[in-house]
Amino acid sequence: MLITSGCVGGVIGGEQGACVAGSNCQQPTTPTSPTNPTSPTNPSNPGGPVSTPTPPNPTTCSQDSDCTSPFVCNTAASQCVPPTAKNGGLCDPIEGIGCKSGEQCIGGICMNPPTTCQSNDDCPGAFICQQGVCTVDGGNGGSGCKDNSQCPTGQGCVGGSCVPQAVCNVPHAPNRMAGVWQLDSTLKVRDGLKGLTKGLLSLGGALQDIIDGKFNIKGVPSFLSSIVAALVKDLIKQYVPPWGLQVIQWLANVNDVLDEWRVISTESIQSVGNDQYKGASTWHLVEFEYQGKKVSTSGTNVPGLGQITTEPWTAREVCGVFFIDKHSLKAKFGQIYRWAIEAMLTAISCSNGQCYTNLNDMFQTLIDCRAFGNAVQSADSTIPGLSSLVEAACTAEKQNFIKKIIQEIDDLSAKLTYMSLRAKVNIINNNSMSNGRWYGVLGGSFGKGNFEGSFQGVRK
Repeated sequence: MLITSGCVGGVIGGEQGACVAGSNCQQPTTPTSPTNPTSPTNPSNPGGPVSTPTPPNPTTCSQDSDCTSPFVCNTAASQCVPPTAKNGGLCDPIEGIGCKSGEQCIGGICMNPPTTCQSNDDCPGAFICQQGVCTVDGGNGGSGCKDNSQCPTGQGCVGGSCVPQAVCNVPHAPNRMAGVWQLDSTLKVRDGLKGLTKGLLSLGGALQDIIDGKFNIKGVPSFLSSIVAALVKDLIKQYVPPWGLQVIQWLANVNDVLDEWRVISTESIQSVGNDQYKGASTWHLVEFEYQGKKVSTSGTNVPGLGQITTEPWTAREVCGVFFIDKHSLKAKFGQIYRWAIEAMLTAISCSNGQCYTNLNDMFQTLIDCRAFGNAVQSADSTIPGLSSLVEAACTAEKQNFIKKIIQEIDDLSAKLTYMSLRAKVNIINNNSMSNGRWYGVLGGSFGKGNFEGSFQGVRK
């Protein structure tokens, strides 16, 4: 069953359509391995659904158009290969067959040994970019092997791990991964932001000053300013909603709030023969958590975004490991990130019994400046027109803050224009994958930042 997010008679967190947990929302669950379907199955893939037929790659090629897109032609070998192998070719990592002198077989592709890098995009297979060097990832940040020479006798290096050579000889259908799969992923997007949220962090202090009543009230005689300032400080918190202080805390910890994202996606995988595949991804749910509250949505609920999909990608099975080559998200990641910020802020207001449809409406109620001005006037009636002076100063500070926070979110959204992913995952059987690792990059006008993630998958 495909799991998507939805609110059933619950609260929608803002105009971006976020489903806030605890409000009668239908929450996603971790996918479990399905039972074998009773519908027709692919005889070469017992227990799996029939996949859409895809023309296999030809045995030889002379140009890219001869190959099934997005595969390309390695003209030197007259072989259809993934784009990453256009200059190298395919190979057997255990036997070392297929590579030229000086090349290594990494993830089933011949290439020169990886060296320096600026981002994960510059590294192959199971490598990550650390301190400007492509470093093999043995799993969860650990060390691993680079080639067969670093493995014990009788083992080979596959995806950064030493595995028995017998693993590569397990009989299996060369198209067994074809079909529709559901992945449950955790992406540590915070690592890829590279300080991009500094502007939001600084606004926490600005909001604290407003709530503390630290703003200049023009028109008050200087000899009375200290008295008025004391009144403002004593009275203002009575006119700030409970969520005002929570927003300050959120702004101070915005990186922690949006540290990890859960993504439920489907992968449509088609075989092109000989353990080689093409595919594309669709994100059905994005979810994150703040103080025990889960907020989730699908791209179709976010105005201006729509269904979140990726460009087509190539993949292959190598000794029981499934490698997915680099591909990018078609949607601008900044739009997704903007939704997350707005959804979390509106969720904070919802937790106090009042939900707002947009951030401007929400922050307009941050302080009731008119009632606050009247209260200050009542506390000291010796200054004529004090209520109007306090109301004007309060309103000016509030509007300035609203302008800054909306501008900061707009800028953040505009700067995040790129997201790429590649992966490796262990094939458990024809219906399940586990211990998957994502290698990602966030990019835009600020440069590029690396992040990683994990996932598991089941056949639908």
